[in-house]
Amino acid sequence: MRRIGTGFLALMLVFTAGCSLLVQSDPSADNKLKEEKTAEKEPDYSGLKAPAELDSVDILRGPGQFSGTQYDLKKIRPELDEISAAVSAAQLESQLIKMMAEDFRPYVKKFEDFDTSVIDIEAGPGGIREIEVPEGQEVNVVILLDASGSMAEKVEGGQKMDLAKASVQNFVANMPKGANVSLQVYGHKGSSSKSDKDVSCSSIEEIYKLGQYDDKKFQSALKAVKPAGWTPLGGAIEYAKDSLADHTGGNVQNIVYVVSDGIETCDGDPVAAAEELHESDIEAVVNIIGFDVDDEGQEALLDVANAGGGTYQSAETKVALEEYFEGEFRRLREEWQQWAKVHEEKARIIASHKLGHLDQNHQDLRRLAEWEHAHFKDALTYLKEERDFEYSTISAVQSRFYNRREALKRYSYQTKEQLKKEVRTNRDQIRDDVRYKRDKERDKLSN
Repeated sequence: MRRIGTGFLALMLVFTAGCSLLVQSDPSADNKLKEEKTAEKEPDYSGLKAPAELDSVDILRGPGQFSGTQYDLKKIRPELDEISAAVSAAQLESQLIKMMAEDFRPYVKKFEDFDTSVIDIEAGPGGIREIEVPEGQEVNVVILLDASGSMAEKVEGGQKMDLAKASVQNFVANMPKGANVSLQVYGHKGSSSKSDKDVSCSSIEEIYKLGQYDDKKFQSALKAVKPAGWTPLGGAIEYAKDSLADHTGGNVQNIVYVVSDGIETCDGDPVAAAEELHESDIEAVVNIIGFDVDDEGQEALLDVANAGGGTYQSAETKVALEEYFEGEFRRLREEWQQWAKVHEEKARIIASHKLGHLDQNHQDLRRLAEWEHAHFKDALTYLKEERDFEYSTISAVQSRFYNRREALKRYSYQTKEQLKKEVRTNRDQIRDDVRYKRDKERDKLSN
């Protein structure tokens, strides 16, 4: 296969060289190409409108016969000799403009078409929901929600169950893309009476099957949970172990979050269950989120978390995957910082270039106006001294050309300053916008 590929490449090189020779052998094609390139470079001023400040300058007329590099006083003088000394000031002005006016259209067009925008703000690195489970990895999050009767009690901020649901809802809304979630409830049947203990202690159910997060289905399942009976915490952890039995291996991360307001009341052993779950092939980490738990309850739940290799957190602590995904959160915070820095630097550099272009265009236009004025002055001096034109006529035309030069310089300066102000405003707006966006997204990742 390698020999065939090499031969084919050699054949293509020969064929390409042959084609090149054929193209070069056609001079008419070369000439046509040159004509097309020349035509492409010819500026189009058809849509250019004269600014109001330059109404008196007639900049749309274009260059005179002896403008630019064509200026040569020796060639101009014979043309000047053809002008009648009896012409009016307006007629003399018009004839000199036709002969010697410079072409200000390129500079005016640059100003009139100048784009003061700096850069577009590109999409950032994303937020919490843009964090993804690494390719080839599996993350399973099982939430065990206590639905015992005590979760109906009121605490500061509302009912414990409502607060627990809000915490769970916030948690799943911020889960990384690709993570699987399961919602399991316990103690949600019967009542807290002794007669219902057996029913309540056996009420453990997966109400959202382990899989990808679907907001509508998950919220529907969560909303249906009502506080009812006893607290089979140990049995709930064993139930979670069974639901994760098929999810093992080096590429699998299993996390269990227990959301509860108290200790085991169904004669189970949650510490042993958590330890067994953590030390099994499932290797799940068991974390506890406590709601209004007394000192005795906190100690008991802390023992469960320690046995499960996890942590105990109070209800005030945001339920999130910071521990497992802290590296991703840190990476995103740094990427938002870099994103803003890059935008600010790009905006600064591009704005600097644009400010420089405006200064250069202004200087070029101003220089050309001075250059043109000097040429007009030389022509008028010749007409006055060599042709004996009336002083009043020469003086009137000199005044008109002075006003022409000043109008051009004034337009150039004022337009430059206005456009530079817009560039700086746009540059500063980009800076403010990206900093606001950066801080907003970093705050989300930090809280």
